[in-house]
This record gives sequence, C-alpha cells and structure tokens, in this order.
Amino acid sequence: MSIYNLDRSKIRPEHHERAAFVYIRQSSLKQVRENLESQKRQYGFAEQARAMGWNEQQVVVVDEDQGKSGATPEARPGFARLISAVARSEVGIVMSLEVSRLSRNDADWYHLVHLCRWTGTLIADEQGIYDPSAGADRMVLGIRGQVSEIERDNSVHRMVEARWNKARRGEVFTMVPAGYDLDELGRLSITSDQAVADAIRRVFDKFDEVGTARQVLAWWHAQGLPFPVRRLGVGGGLVVWTEVKYRTILSTLHHPFYAGAYVFGRSETRRELDPDNPHRVVIRRSQRRGLDEWPVLIKDHHPGYITFDKYLANQARIENNEMMKASKDESHSGAAREGQGLLPGLARCGHCGRRMFVGYGGAKAKRTLQYRCRWPGEYGRKECQLVGGKRIEAVVVATFLEVTKSAGSTAAVLADQQLRGEIAATEKLWQLQIEKAEYEARLAERQYMATDPENRTVARELERRWNHRLEELETTRTKAAQALDHRRPLSAVELARAEELGQNLDEVWQAETTTMRDRKRLLRSVIEEVQIRTEQKRYLVLIVWKGGATTEREVLRLASPGGATATPLDTVELVRQLAQEFDDSQIARILNRQRRRSGLGRAFTKESVGSLRGKNKIPAAPKKQARDEREGPFTLDETARELGVVVGTVQRWLRDGVLAGHQSVSGAPWSIVLTEEVRRKLAGGEAPAGWVGLSEAARRLGLGKSHVVYLVKQGKLQAMRTQIGKRECWRIDVSSATCGRQRDLFDQMIGGKRKES
Repeated sequence: MSIYNLDRSKIRPEHHERAAFVYIRQSSLKQVRENLESQKRQYGFAEQARAMGWNEQQVVVVDEDQGKSGATPEARPGFARLISAVARSEVGIVMSLEVSRLSRNDADWYHLVHLCRWTGTLIADEQGIYDPSAGADRMVLGIRGQVSEIERDNSVHRMVEARWNKARRGEVFTMVPAGYDLDELGRLSITSDQAVADAIRRVFDKFDEVGTARQVLAWWHAQGLPFPVRRLGVGGGLVVWTEVKYRTILSTLHHPFYAGAYVFGRSETRRELDPDNPHRVVIRRSQRRGLDEWPVLIKDHHPGYITFDKYLANQARIENNEMMKASKDESHSGAAREGQGLLPGLARCGHCGRRMFVGYGGAKAKRTLQYRCRWPGEYGRKECQLVGGKRIEAVVVATFLEVTKSAGSTAAVLADQQLRGEIAATEKLWQLQIEKAEYEARLAERQYMATDPENRTVARELERRWNHRLEELETTRTKAAQALDHRRPLSAVELARAEELGQNLDEVWQAETTTMRDRKRLLRSVIEEVQIRTEQKRYLVLIVWKGGATTEREVLRLASPGGATATPLDTVELVRQLAQEFDDSQIARILNRQRRRSGLGRAFTKESVGSLRGKNKIPAAPKKQARDEREGPFTLDETARELGVVVGTVQRWLRDGVLAGHQSVSGAPWSIVLTEEVRRKLAGGEAPAGWVGLSEAARRLGLGKSHVVYLVKQGKLQAMRTQIGKRECWRIDVSSATCGRQRDLFDQMIGGKRKES
C-alpha cells in the first residue's frame, strides 16, 4: 500500500510548520549491500513527505544508523538525534517504512511514542498515519511495538536454535585452526601442508619434553623458526607464517580441536546492565566455561594430533605450572624455576599432609633456606612446622644420586637418541621451510615469465615480487644453516664421556653449567614428593618415588652443645607468664625492652617467640574480649590521648598514685581503666563553684599540702584537674573531706575568746 493513499486528515497546519523526519535503517551491513530495493523504498519516503505538504528544506533524512540493529539504542546515533528533535518540538511527523525500523525494543518505542504524544508529533508508515495524542492510535502503536519486539525475539530464537542444532551435529565452524583443512562438503582432515602439520606436532612433542609452554616458546625462539597461524580471509581463513608468541603456543596447547574433539560453546556471552554507566546501558561480557560445562563436546570427531586423554593431561600440567594457583592451592606444585630451593612443589608436611613453601630466615646478609607449613599447628602456633632446608635437601640429593647411579649408561644412550631425534625433527622443519620458500620463488618466476614483456607496468611489479621471493629463500637458507650448525649427534668419544658422566652423576649435578631449573627437573623426573616430619631431636624424611616406592631417611637436628645456645629458663618462664595475656609480637617487644636475648644472642621477633612457645609447649594467649570504648583498659599512649595530656604527665600521675594502672612486668604495656570519675578528675575542665586550690584547701583543713595530696590520692577528697590560663592545677571540694577541719575549729576558738574578752 502506498502512503499516497492514506488518510491525511490528521495532518494539521502546525505539523507543516515543523520538519518531517524520514528514518532509514537496515539491520546488517549485508542487508545494506544486498537489499537495495528496500533501501530505495525507504529513501522514497522523502519524496512522499514532500507530496504531503512539506517543502525540500523541511524534509530531514536520518540514515546514519544503516547496518545497525534496532535492539541496541546506545549504538544508534541517528535514532538519538531523532529523539532529541522530537523532544524539542521540532518534528511534525516521523516517517519510516515500518515501525520495526524505528525500534526493536519496548523501552525505545514507548519513549518515542510518549514524546510524540506530548509534543504533537505524528508517526507514519506504509500502514497509516498515527496521532499518539489520540488514545486509539496510541493503543495501535503500542500493540505494533510489542509485535515488532516479539517478531525480533522469535527470529533470533529460530536462528540461535538452528545454529545450536547444527552445532550438536558438529557442523558449525567459525574458522578451523591452522593444521586442518575443510573441504567443500564440510569434511575435516589434517592439512596437506606438511610444514604446517609438522610445526603443530612439534609443539606437543616439545611440551612433553620440557613441560612448560614458556620453555616451548624459548626453544622455538632459539631455533628462529616461524609458526603457522590462520588469519581471517577468503576460504575460511588463510594460514600465514609469523613470529611465534606465547599466546600462540598456549592457545595451541589449550585448543581441544587438536585432540580430535569438536567443541562448541567454550565461552558464553552475557548481557547485563553496566553498573558504572549512569545511563545503565546493556553491555556484553564474555566468560570462559570449564571443560565440564561445555554444552557440545564430540570426541573422535576428526583426526587429531594427540589423543583426548593426552589433551586432558596437558591441561592438568599447564594448570599445575601456574604460580598463582600453586601459591593458593596445595595440590599445585608449580613449574620448575630458578631459585635456591630444590624441593618447592615436592616438600610436603609429614604432620598435616599439606604442601610446604619456601622461605628465607635470618639476617639479610646471610639468609637461611627454610621450608615451612603455613597452616596452624598445635599449642596455638601460627605455623605447623618450620625446618631448615639445606641439610634436608642434601640428604634428598644424596639419595637421588645413589638411586640413579646404576641408570647412568642407559640414560646416556637415551639422551643420544633423543638428541638425534630432535636434530632430525629440526632439520625436517627447516627443510620444509626451504621447500616452501623455493616454491614461492618458482611461482613468482613463472608469473613473471608468463607476462607480456611489453606491458612494463605489470612486468616491473612481477619482477619485484620475484626478487623479493629470492631474497626470502636465501634468508631462510641462511637461518637454517645457522640453526643447524651447532646441532650435531654425539661422537663416539662424547658418547663414552656421557656414559661416564651418567655413572658419576654427582659431577654433572655440581657442574657450573647445570642450572637450578635443571636440578629441579631431574628431581621431579623420579620423585613424586618428599614428606618431612619434625621429631624431638630429628627430622624424618620420606622420599616417595614415581611409581609408589618409598625411601626413609633421618636428619638429626642441630643440638645445642651443653645448652650454650638454649634460651635462658627465666626468659622461658617469663614468656609462659606473658603468653597468658599478650600475643607473640607484644611478647617480643617486652623481651627486647628488658634487653633479653635468645640463646643465640639475637633479639626476639614474632617468629622466634612463636618457635620458643612451640618448643616449650606454651599455648598462645586466649582471644581478648572487646574492651569498653569509654573505660578501656587503655595503654599509656592511649590514656594520654584520651585525657588530652602528654605521656610524661600520665607517667607522673601513675608514679604519684593519682592514676591507677597495672603492668604485668617491667616493659609490658600498661593497663589503665578510665572511669567517668577518673576522667572528670583528670581530663581537665571547669571546676564547680566553691572548689578551691591546693593551698586554700590546706589552709581550710589545717593540713600540709602533702597531706592534702595524700587525701586526694586515697579518694578521701574529691578533686579534679583544671586549667587556668596556660597552667594546670588542682581544684578540691573541701566539703567532701572526711577528716576534721582543724583550721575552721581554730578560727572558731579564736573568735569565741575575742567575744568573751
């Protein structure tokens, strides 16, 4: 139906005084490119607006939202411009091919209808002209908006369900990874490009050998080899050779596609309101699903480079290598790294069964390697156990060298075979790269030779490409020669030397060229874990080998000769007394204030106090109850802040007995209770009327000043501190005295005698 045939009685002169907005939109760029007839029909509304009475200058075409969905208003600047113009009463009529072009969600549609209602703006499409200020038209517009949104939801639902149904059959491919080919019938096969296939296989083989993705990356960089990746392009993506990166290696190891498994839905997209945006716009968040949450998993879907069981083992190994997880989860040992400790990831507590972590104690100039179990132990200790690492490591290494001594000859032969295999694989990779470069050069040559020599504009470019391919070929040959120059099999002399070293593995272990990472990897290759248990005078070490066999060893603890390095008994008893009230940090401060030292002559720390308590089975202080915020008890510094005086004043009051306080031992924190009476007495302020100073109180009571101070301390006189100018002084209530007032009696006696005379 043409809009020319619609009823125009709703168009009034005031509408012609405003602009006519023609809104044009198509949902996708594909529709913009292909649905040209729909475009022409929408742009034709501008001519129809002029036919309905609006002049050329009044017709505004809004077409900047082409290729954008009507379900996302924040991504449509044209719709926002239309809404702003309607709100300013600048629009007489809004025209569109159909209402679904204006909006595909209720919020935007009803907002537009609401603004048009109160600004007197008409809405028109192919079906008719509507006046939102009229109830009947507004009802029709509301129904059409709901139908438009339901239509969009149903359309999306059908497309999504069709895609999921196809995915459940294993037929949805966004882009197959490098190493696979997808034919016209949708069948998958390992790529026919041998260079690409061998590079992918080499990643998995090298990961089995070195154990970490970063070591695979380091080996690849050392060889100078490029790596194949698939980029978006014609035919589902093109494979290009680029410099290898860590995320490329990790992505290859993580991708289940290489295990012959088809997976769909490894990540999910969630739509939610953005809490950081004041307009609360809808945003998308992508989140990875765990393997057990994958909605579609089809094993043995296509040929794989590895088995699915091998894929699962690789994932567990990668997860175990992550340091952040290893520091939080005792089941993760982490990868072997450079560091002074040989047993990280292997040491396990023999008391609680949890993994032990590396620590370093002692002075900074001479740090001591330690293994510690961070979990709470007996007697309130913060740690289950803390052991010295060097002597235990020496026993484990000696046992390892003793056990592996007989396997030296076999290990040398296996190493020679592995080296030969690696050299052959590297040579093959480089040979394939050279063959590929030669093919590219010959192809460029054939293209140059096939062109008409008279067509110089084309011939020059093809000649440049040929020269470029020849340069790439020479570069590849040079890199291959450099990479393979220092790689050769072991000679007979070197093999005999390797067998000799295998029988004397301790020489290899102590060699300067053997790194700490190499030593850790050697231990991990045969040892499952090392269990350490602390006894009274020894450490029990249980070595668990791969396969379940165990070996027990014993390490004597360093004894204190004659008790010379033992902590003095009076200090131990003092710690026992203080532990009833204070934590380890406070006890350490108290002992250091008293200038006490440990058996080794060192100052006490929180850790050394905890160790001392553990050795002497001294329980930690019970958890303190919450103190009263007003009465305390308070420490010396806190009391000074509460009363608004300096610490020296509080110390003088404690010394003079004016303020009561408790101190467990010399150097311990004070415990001072500040009742309301004590605060009123000491905090300072304006004294009540009739209260007098110290001298006047002494005169009225007929006592010495020192005696009056004594009565104040004993509580027999009410008194408080007050401030006069910059000077603090006492104000005393003489009427509260419980003793006789000798001065008043004396004055009365003198007055009586005068009257008699």
